Amino acid sequence: MMQTDMKKKLLNHPIESLDTKKEVLCSCNATLPESIKIGYRDYKLEAWKQTVATSNEASGQFFIKEGVLGYNQEEKGVSHANTILHEIMHGIIYQWNMELEERAEESIVNSLTNGLTTVFVDNPQLLDYLRLKIKEGG
Repeated sequence: MMQTDMKKKLLNHPIESLDTKKEVLCSCNATLPESIKIGYRDYKLEAWKQTVATSNEASGQFFIKEGVLGYNQEEKGVSHANTILHEIMHGIIYQWNMELEERAEESIVNSLTNGLTTVFVDNPQLLDYLRLKIKEGG
């Protein structure tokens, strides 16, 4: 599914606010945190200017030693969400010691991230449901 089609699909499934009955895209705190904990370590989220992203030929990058997830600050929407999730997946592979060849890792990360992003776009209520279940604990 093309990115614009995914955006249209997401916009067609708004989450309703119970108080105002207005359509909202997200009932969550829509700010990107300064860092993300993966395993035992916090990774700083670092916005890149377009020139840095272009010189690296990447929308994002995972830096193990520096503890940084870099991302293109100009990327928006579903593509931006996909990039953040993609870099988190690299962090998971590193933290859980999944020793993979570079090409294999990139293929696995791309496939799983693109698949999850598509599932989240095609099922917009799913993230709110998962958030609720996580808060329930246990």
